Amino acid sequence: MHIPRISRLGGIVAALFSISSSFAQAQNLSPLGSYSVITSGDFFTTSDVEGSTIVGGNLTGSNSANFAIHLQGAAAADQKTLRVAGDISGGNPINLNAGSLELGGSLNGRMVNYNGGGSLISNPGLDFSSVFAQLDATSSTLSTYQANSTASIPSGQPGPYVITANPDSEGLAVLLLDGSSLFGNHLVQQIDLAANGASEILINVSGTSVDWLSGNFVGAFTDPGQRRNIVWNFYEATSVNLGARNMMGQVLAPNAHVTSQGNIDGSIYAKSLSTTGEVHLPGYGGSFTSQVPEPGAMMLCAFGALVLVVRRR
Repeated sequence: MHIPRISRLGGIVAALFSISSSFAQAQNLSPLGSYSVITSGDFFTTSDVEGSTIVGGNLTGSNSANFAIHLQGAAAADQKTLRVAGDISGGNPINLNAGSLELGGSLNGRMVNYNGGGSLISNPGLDFSSVFAQLDATSSTLSTYQANSTASIPSGQPGPYVITANPDSEGLAVLLLDGSSLFGNHLVQQIDLAANGASEILINVSGTSVDWLSGNFVGAFTDPGQRRNIVWNFYEATSVNLGARNMMGQVLAPNAHVTSQGNIDGSIYAKSLSTTGEVHLPGYGGSFTSQVPEPGAMMLCAFGALVLVVRRR
């Protein structure tokens, strides 16, 4: 059967727009700027979350927990600051210090103190799959970025692990490291950063299982303005144990169960999270668009190639 040329071209154009749209989505970390915690599965906590929260599974843990504690005065009473697609397990009261609770499942008799004047918003069809797909794609895309920065690793005797940023023309510094060389290295005493003017720092961490054994963040990592734009991308991990140490920077772990007894200074997206520590603001404040062509540029190149094909025909 003969397919009209215009139909073939229309199909190609539609495909190009689809690719461009998917590519743009794959660079988007904006949910980590709006939420402190995002889990596609369950979230267990006995502590505090300073910003808003999305839970794709169940919110578990029977001890009291506090949410949106730094959003007082910044979030309206009807703003959905705690959003749970599944159930909330029974237990001691939950304190929601700003905004409202959006719930897809059951409260199981759990009391919620709406200290910011909010209320329960029942939504049985609550679904965050588009958010998870966006962050999954982002992690995958960022894992392909070429490293332009280095790290000095202690060997033989204890010492500092120093990341030296070498930002590109747009201010992006990228480091690829083996999770065991940093988090599993007993020789690491401090983890320091020489930012060298980098406006954004991406640290891709390889390894399916990451267990933080030694070392604490110092220097530029302790600057809230700097760590807004630091992203730790555990792109292939299925298990990340942060121990009792203070994690600094935004955390992407889309396939991992993350456990922590220390604080996380930055937003986190994980398959599931169990923590007895706090999750602190600020969240993500950057935009990773370096090293990969913008969608518009991709479209122009693709259309140029299409025109050549049409002319030849």
